[in-house]
Amino acid sequence: MAKLTIKKNGLNVNFYLSSPKAKTQSSLYVSISTKKKSKSERLRFPSGESFLTSYTHFRERKGGKDLVRRHTPFEIEYRNQLHNIRDTLIKIHTELSGKNESFTLDNVRDEYYSRAGLIETQTITFDGAWLLFLSGTQSVWGVATRQHFNALYAHLTAFKENIQLNEINETFWNDWRDKYFVAIKKFSNNSINKNLKKFKQFLHFVNRKEMITPAIKVNEFKYLDELQTPFKIALKLHEVETLLNLDLTNNTRLERVRDLFALEIFTGQRFSDIPKLIDKNNISDTSITIYQQKTNEQVTIPMHPQLKKHLKNIFKKYPEGLPIITNQKFNEYLKDLCKLAGFTQQHSFIRLVGKNKIKHLEFRYDLISSHTGRRTFCTLALAEGLKAELIMKVSGHQSYEQFAQYVKVDDADVQNEFKDFMNTKKK
Repeated sequence: MAKLTIKKNGLNVNFYLSSPKAKTQSSLYVSISTKKKSKSERLRFPSGESFLTSYTHFRERKGGKDLVRRHTPFEIEYRNQLHNIRDTLIKIHTELSGKNESFTLDNVRDEYYSRAGLIETQTITFDGAWLLFLSGTQSVWGVATRQHFNALYAHLTAFKENIQLNEINETFWNDWRDKYFVAIKKFSNNSINKNLKKFKQFLHFVNRKEMITPAIKVNEFKYLDELQTPFKIALKLHEVETLLNLDLTNNTRLERVRDLFALEIFTGQRFSDIPKLIDKNNISDTSITIYQQKTNEQVTIPMHPQLKKHLKNIFKKYPEGLPIITNQKFNEYLKDLCKLAGFTQQHSFIRLVGKNKIKHLEFRYDLISSHTGRRTFCTLALAEGLKAELIMKVSGHQSYEQFAQYVKVDDADVQNEFKDFMNTKKK
C-alpha cells in the first residue's frame, strides 16, 4: 500500500508495505521511477532497513490499507526513517544526473545499498553476500523455493567450509559439481543442474552488486548433460480408485495422507497449495479459486463431482481442519500408502550421473511423490479428451512445454494402444 509519494528533481519515490502473511512480518518496499518525454523507468526493491520490518506490531487496517498506527512514538521514528531513505535516493539521483553520464535506476539503487552499508565491496564475506541475496529476493519466493535455497546452502557448506567469494571460479564450480554431487551424492544430472542453476542466481546477484572484483565469470560455468525425459510416473485411473477404496480405518496417518494426495489428483495443484484448497473462503458452489504459492498466479478449479464429493468427505471427517504435514514426511508416508495399496510393479530406467548411464530398477511405490498427484491429474484429464489449453488453465502451467513434462505415458499404455495395429483380420 502506498505510504508516501515525493516528486522532486525528476525522481518519484514511493513506499509500499506488502500484505501481511501468517507467521511472517510485513516488509517495506521502495519504488523509484522517472517520467521523461522519451521513456519512463520504474524499479521496485526492498529498502534493506531492518528496523522498518518490525512495524508489524504497530499497524492497523484502514480502507484496505496497512498503516502505521498514528500518534505513537514509533510513528515518529518510522517516518523519520522513510524521509532519510527518500532524501538519500533523491540526492544520489541528482548527483548521477549532474555527471552527464548515462545511468539507470539500478545504479541509483546499488549506490543507495552501498551508502546504507549493505554492500562492503572490499570486506564482504560469502555468508554476508548470501544473506544479502536472501534478504533482497526471498520476499517473492514461495515456501518450496526457500527450502530449495536452504538445501543448496547446506550442499555448499558440506562441500567446503568457510567459502570465500574470490575462490569461486570455474575450478570451484567443476569440483563441486563432479566431486561432490556426482561422486559423493550420486545425484542424477537433472537434479545436479537444478542446484547449479540456483547457485548461478546467487552468483549473478554478486556480480550485479559488484561485491567482488573482477566479476565472477558465471557464463563460463558449464552444466552436465541431461536425459531429455527423466523417469517419472502418473497413476492409472484404476490405481486412483484403489487408493480411494482402501480401508484405512486403523491407520489414521495414512488415511490423512491419502486424503491430501487425492486433493492433488482431483485439482492438479501442488502440495504447497493444499491449505488453500480446503480454505472455505476460496470455495464456491462451482469452483475453487486460489493464488498458487509458487507462482502467485490465480487459477480456478472446476467443482467437478469427484472433487465436490471428496471435499464434503474431508469437511465431515475433519471438522477442526485437515492436518497438514511437511512435504518430506508426506512423501515418506505416501510411499508406505502406495506399497500397502499394492503398487509393487517394478520399473527399469536410466539415470545419467556424470558421464555414466546407470540402470535402475525401482518399485512403483518408491517412485511416487507429492508431485505424482499433479502429474496424474494432467495425464488423466488429457486421456479423457480434455484440451491441453483447458487443463493448463486449471493446473497453472504457463506453456505447453511445461505442461508436456507432466503428461506421462508408459509401456503399458503404448502396448494397449497398439494392440490392433495392422490387424488385417479386424478389417
